Amino acid sequence: MRKLLYLLLIVSVLWSGYWFVGAYAIRSGADSWFAQQAQSGMVAEKSTLTVAGFPNRFDLTVQDLRLADPRSGISWQAPFAQVFAMTWKPWHIIAALPPSQVVALPDQAVTVDSQDLKASVRARPSTDLPLQEVRLAGTSLGLTSDLGWTLGLGEFTVGLRAEPTVSPSTYELGFDLAPIIPDPAFLAALKAVDIPDLPPPNALQFPAPDFPDQVESLQGSIYLTLSAPLDRHAGDARPYLTKVEIRQFNFAWGQLAATASGLIEADGNGYASGKITVEVTNWDRLPALLVAAGVVQLEVAPTVANGMRALAAQTPDPTVLSLTLDMTDGQMSFGPFPLGPAPLMVPPSG
Repeated sequence: MRKLLYLLLIVSVLWSGYWFVGAYAIRSGADSWFAQQAQSGMVAEKSTLTVAGFPNRFDLTVQDLRLADPRSGISWQAPFAQVFAMTWKPWHIIAALPPSQVVALPDQAVTVDSQDLKASVRARPSTDLPLQEVRLAGTSLGLTSDLGWTLGLGEFTVGLRAEPTVSPSTYELGFDLAPIIPDPAFLAALKAVDIPDLPPPNALQFPAPDFPDQVESLQGSIYLTLSAPLDRHAGDARPYLTKVEIRQFNFAWGQLAATASGLIEADGNGYASGKITVEVTNWDRLPALLVAAGVVQLEVAPTVANGMRALAAQTPDPTVLSLTLDMTDGQMSFGPFPLGPAPLMVPPSG
C-alpha cells in the first residue's frame, strides 16, 4: 500500500509539473505572438491573458481582444476568446467565441451575433502535426451591417477535413449553411419585382416572385488539392491550390434550385483548366432575383430571360438551364459568354 501511495505521489508531481510547464509555454507563446504582431505593424491588443484548467485542460482566455490590419482596414474586436485543449491530446484545440463580435471592413462594420459558436482544429499526432480537420459550427448566426443590411443563418457547419486516401495534400471543404434568412429589405424588393411579359412572337410570361422567407438549402462538398500539405511546415512551403473538384453543390430557394459539379486544375502553364457544369431548375425565377440584386436592369430582364429560354430549349427539360464554365488554354467562358483570361493557379515563381 505504501508503494502504491508513493507511486501515486510521484505520478501526481510529474503530472502537475507537466501541466505547469505546458501552461507556461502556452502563456509565453501567446504573449510572444501578440508582440510579434505589433512589431510587424499589426494592431494586436488585449487586456488580460490567462491559462487555467489544472489538471486536465489547458484553458487559454484572452479578454478585450482587438486585431487589426491598418493597411487593409480590416479588424476584429471581441470581448473575449477562449481556446481549450485536453492535456493528454494537445493536438486537438477547441475555441469558444463570444455571442457578439464586430468585424470592420474598409467600407463598413458588421456585428456578428451568434449562439454556441465554436471552432475546432485537430491535427494528427505526429512530429509534423498534419492538419486532420478544421470545423466551425453554431446554433445560429446573425450579421448586421452599419450600412443597413442583415443576414441570418440557422444551425450551420463548415469544415475542412484531410482526405489522405486521395492524396497527402487533398482536403474536403464541406458546408451546410441553410436555413439562410435574407435581408428583409432585399426580400421585399425581390417580391416587388414585376418583369413585363414578352409579346408575340417571343411570348414569355414571368411568374410572380414566389420566394419564401428562408433559403432552404445551401450545402456542398468540394475537394481541394494543394501544392503541399497543411502542417507545421506550411509557413515555409506556402501551399497553393492546384486542383478544385466540386463533387456536390446544392442550392434551393422555393421553386428555384441549382446544382454544380466539375473539376478545375492547373494546366502546364499554371492557368486554371477544366469544366464546371451548373444546372438551374425553374430558371424563370432567376431574372427577378438578378433584378433585385442589381445585376440586371428591369428593362433588360425580358431580353436576358429570352436568352435563357433559348439555352434551356437545348436541354431535354426546358425548365432546366444548363451552362458550363469552361476554362481552356488560359481563357474562360460561361456557356456562350466569354469571360476573359482564366485565373492563374500556380504562382509565377511556381
